[in-house]
Amino acid sequence: MSSITLLSPAKINLTLEVLGVRTDGYHEIRSIIQPIDLFDEVSIDVEDGEGIEIESSGVSIASGKGNLAWRAAELFLQNSGVNLKTKIFIKKRIPLGAGLGGGSSNAAAVLIGLNRITKALSEDDLFKIAPKIGADVPFFIRSLTATMEGIGEEISILKEFPILHYVILSPNLHTSTQQVYKKWDELNIIPKDNIAPSENNLEGRIKKFIDKKEDMPLQNDLEEAAISIHPEISSYKQILTSMDIKSAQMTGSGSAVYAVFRSEEEAFEIYEYLKISPTFQVFLATGIKGWHRLI
Repeated sequence: MSSITLLSPAKINLTLEVLGVRTDGYHEIRSIIQPIDLFDEVSIDVEDGEGIEIESSGVSIASGKGNLAWRAAELFLQNSGVNLKTKIFIKKRIPLGAGLGGGSSNAAAVLIGLNRITKALSEDDLFKIAPKIGADVPFFIRSLTATMEGIGEEISILKEFPILHYVILSPNLHTSTQQVYKKWDELNIIPKDNIAPSENNLEGRIKKFIDKKEDMPLQNDLEEAAISIHPEISSYKQILTSMDIKSAQMTGSGSAVYAVFRSEEEAFEIYEYLKISPTFQVFLATGIKGWHRLI
């Protein structure tokens, strides 16, 4: 095999708690994340030689080391000892700077795609490489609903978690994760290496998501920081809450906001109403179990 094409999914943060800042400056987090069927397509071709090339369609992306997929290829080749000229083409559909994890997912697709071609590393090896690329990349190695802790490297699969349905509003607004965390630091003056245990019981939260009679306990500690930088995010969330939707919030570090439903029919009804908007993109999505399907 010298080429492969994979579907690269987005994700939704159902909860995102920032527990503190480590001495190295990284933030300790805890999050419940579900991958969704909003996909980019990542194609990888290899041949004898050296070098990494990356191109895209749909959305313009960085073509060198500033691109997470490029970095993933570089680290894979370094750690596997394989020398191959690697060409990556990404057909983008996941909005950039929206908190949907598209860049991290693309990076994970490159790791898995190159490993399927070369069979050079184990899955454990991929998990060791992934955190060096970005905090969300380890989650996308398996792309199953999970809790993510630490700085993203601690992944626990939630086997009994329900598949949920989403209507996502993505404004034409690129948020910087680094800037949002910096603003969080300003709003929450906490000494470094002061990692506070969460006041919320994680197991209890998970049970509420599983119990269809319970309201879904959404949380995003970065929402206030993101809105303080980009107040427009609040107005997009209000579009959803004004429709009497209780379960709505921002995902990741923004800028996308979403409404989440247990019923596919309810999600579709809201999507049909909002999809003609000229001011933001609207996506209808459903949670998935695993990914990396070949096209």
